[in-house]
Amino acid sequence: MTVCWHETPILDPGAFHDYERAILEQASAGDVPLGFARLKPCALLGAFDDQNRSLRRSFVDGHLPVARRRTGGGSLYVDAGTTLMVAAMPRALAPRQTLTALIAMIGEVIAKTLRDQGIPAAFTAPNDITDDGRKRGSVFVVWVGDQILIEAALLFAIDIEALMKTIKLPLEKLSADGLLAAAQRFAPIGGARPSAVAARVYPAMAAALATRLTTDAVRQSPPAVCITPLPPCGDELSPDVSAFLKTPGGVLYLDLLLDDGVVGAARIVGGVQCAGANDLRRLTMAMTGVSLDELERAVLAAAPGDALGFDRTDLAYLARLCVERQGLGERLGIPGDAERVTLYSPRRDQGFLDLLADVGALLLPYCAKPTWCKWRHRDGCPECGHCAVGEAYRLGRERGLPVTTITRYEHLHMVLAQLRAAGVRAFLGVCCTEFFLKRDYAFIEGGLGALFIDIGGDTCYTLRAEESAYRGQFTAEATLDPRLLERVLRLSDTHYPSIQNE
Repeated sequence: MTVCWHETPILDPGAFHDYERAILEQASAGDVPLGFARLKPCALLGAFDDQNRSLRRSFVDGHLPVARRRTGGGSLYVDAGTTLMVAAMPRALAPRQTLTALIAMIGEVIAKTLRDQGIPAAFTAPNDITDDGRKRGSVFVVWVGDQILIEAALLFAIDIEALMKTIKLPLEKLSADGLLAAAQRFAPIGGARPSAVAARVYPAMAAALATRLTTDAVRQSPPAVCITPLPPCGDELSPDVSAFLKTPGGVLYLDLLLDDGVVGAARIVGGVQCAGANDLRRLTMAMTGVSLDELERAVLAAAPGDALGFDRTDLAYLARLCVERQGLGERLGIPGDAERVTLYSPRRDQGFLDLLADVGALLLPYCAKPTWCKWRHRDGCPECGHCAVGEAYRLGRERGLPVTTITRYEHLHMVLAQLRAAGVRAFLGVCCTEFFLKRDYAFIEGGLGALFIDIGGDTCYTLRAEESAYRGQFTAEATLDPRLLERVLRLSDTHYPSIQNE
């Protein structure tokens, strides 16, 4: 057994799937192939990722080819500045290694190699290569039959503007200051001379992997590959109900198509990693034909046992969130409205009705106030009748709920601490889903249950202006739906146990 390494010319994205196949075939012959591949600019989806949730389709469609790799994890913007380290080896070389342990082992090999080359680097769980918190690369692994496919994105140079236009990331707006802020979240390996640095890193990486496997490294020519038309990147499913769950391994999404309370079709997607290439597909097949009452139990029984940063209990809870959202939609009278309401239970022990019974405050975002309002960046509202926020204040006041306008990120932390100290167990909040996903640790630290009603219009995330929003300086205007807010509030009234279509 020998580590046989090579460097490819710049490949067409349509050749990458065939390149992965060639690597796996060479591994099946007994060697450990290791390639350093570069691609023409493209969006490279993770195996389980959903392009509609991970890519900015308004830019990508018609601008960039979209390919999908066999490994899971987050989607990438790839150009000649990104090296894709691709390797494969027999599973017999790591018979008892979990996915998490193997990713950590590969990550440590990469990080140590970079350090030995004078490039600061560390492996940061679950799968990143970093320098003082700034990303230098990521590691992805999946079992394919009797082989282990290993892939790592190594960022020798980064086109920040193209990255921000392609991938949905919590980055700053497209301005000179915004690009600078985004660039500070990455640490390109190559510095001012990416090609020269890559030329010495590649052989060093091959030697390090060979040492780890107690064998030798030999350079070979790259395999011949065929360019094939890029297939559609995933199944299109128009779900009746969906739910999401953020885990240390990434955000999981479950989409269900229902037929009279029975799952007719299911799809689980996300920038996550599972050991088996077909693990999530098998789970969705096990969900098909199951009633909503039995869904959580069925998922718990069929969920994969080896994944990065999540387990079968997370997948079962995701199923429960879907069931809860479906029940909320039936109570609201308009099922589509429930897709705009998110449940957050810190201990995962409360459903929608439980949380509604505990709601003790209403929190609103300042960005939903009109830009002309002198109260936009202040807590409070005169209820002048000229905007939806004033209507929300009225609805909260009528139900005896204290209403607070959150004016900046630090203010949110302070308000949550005050509510907790006052004995409030849950609150009703209005915010965009992106804020909840990317700043969920604020709510984890707050320790309160919550129901979140999504906002629309121009949010700081659609405009890529998050940093200014966190400082309370966002200038565009989001939209709040007082009709949906009133329906949700009425569900907590004992006189309105359910709402019918009006």
